[in-house]
Amino acid sequence: MHWLGVHFPELAHKCRCLARARWPWVIAALILLIHGMVVWAGGPQHIPQWYLALGLRRHSLWDGAFWQIFTYAWLHGTWPHVITNALCVVVLGARVEQILGSRGFLNTLAAGILGGALGHLLLADGSSNAFPLIGISGACLAALLVITTLSPQSRMFPLPVSGRNLGLGMVAAALILALADPKLNLPGFATLGRALVTHGLESWFAVGHACHVGGAMAGFFYARWILRPGPSLSRLRQDRQRREARQRSG
Repeated sequence: MHWLGVHFPELAHKCRCLARARWPWVIAALILLIHGMVVWAGGPQHIPQWYLALGLRRHSLWDGAFWQIFTYAWLHGTWPHVITNALCVVVLGARVEQILGSRGFLNTLAAGILGGALGHLLLADGSSNAFPLIGISGACLAALLVITTLSPQSRMFPLPVSGRNLGLGMVAAALILALADPKLNLPGFATLGRALVTHGLESWFAVGHACHVGGAMAGFFYARWILRPGPSLSRLRQDRQRREARQRSG
């Protein structure tokens, strides 16, 4: 039997993968708990000092707030924001954990958070009045790119596209939107950005596209590092001969 082009046994396998996941559920529960505490304290508008101290801002980082490279990922703005990211962490993270184990998932999470911070610092508006970067979506994009890079020919349910095409499409879209931010005023891209704003799509630039680019690239390079060729037998023999030659000469 099929549903949306997927065999029911395959769908059941995906559900079992979600049920067996451990760390993705822990991370999702943690970001939901943190946002619950923020709401209990009055919401972002009543505790802006939390976001200014823990969200990522370029000039704060230059002033020594290095912890923001990590802490920005654990704060979110709204319930839809945090719930969307929590679902992505569980769904994508469960697959990464199934492929690479708990350590591989946590490495992907860390790489995505750091890569997202780097992407934001390099590509996003860094003016002093820019809102701090918050959210764990950079790590979500890292998990997606790990999956699509390790399994480029697999179909990404529910979309009828291959992993390779989905990964390339997500990175390209995020990069174009990051560069089209009218605040950057980049030649050519600014025209596109202003056109989107004119058509009522200004909210698109409230999303951390630069963070998404950085997180995605971090996931891609982490996956490529995993796929690097291992040492050949001849290479191991050469290394052994060199070590033995040094020992004899010493």
